[in-house]
Amino acid sequence: MLRPTSAFLPLVCGVLAVAAPAAAQMADTTAAPERTQAISFLPIHAILGFYAGEYERAVGQTTTLGLGGSYFNLDDFTYSTVEAKLRYYPSGDPLRGLSFGVTAGPTFLSDDDEDVSEDNVTAMGIGFEIARSHVLGVDRRFYYGYGAGAKRLFFTGEEADGVELVLPTLRLSVGYAF
Repeated sequence: MLRPTSAFLPLVCGVLAVAAPAAAQMADTTAAPERTQAISFLPIHAILGFYAGEYERAVGQTTTLGLGGSYFNLDDFTYSTVEAKLRYYPSGDPLRGLSFGVTAGPTFLSDDDEDVSEDNVTAMGIGFEIARSHVLGVDRRFYYGYGAGAKRLFFTGEEADGVELVLPTLRLSVGYAF
């Protein structure tokens, strides 16, 4: 005669043997793949004629390195910049969450006014930003980020001796994470 406990033990073992792989499989399908890179552009800026984009890549558990560029042309005035970006994510989840960043790179300005000879000026820009980034979607491929900051331009050349300019920066970028 089988006791209830002796019949119950093989039944429990059988259920666990079937349930454990099923639970692991469910966990695998709901786990978000880790994205460590993103490429994005700023669509609202583009509508206004200011074209900008950036590439960002995780280089550690809390930091990313990136490269950004922008271009603006209004009548005879042209503004373009290339910047290296270093962002720190205190949550330890790069490309997701709050970040604090620094930027540095050259800014090129030119004025092609017919009344004045063509002026080309180069300035070194150094700045900071506070931003928030998100990766969404079933495959976690839709990337967007927003933030604000400022950068100081240090002009070079004899006629720009000691001239500095501070510009605010705004960011609302959308793109692709991979």
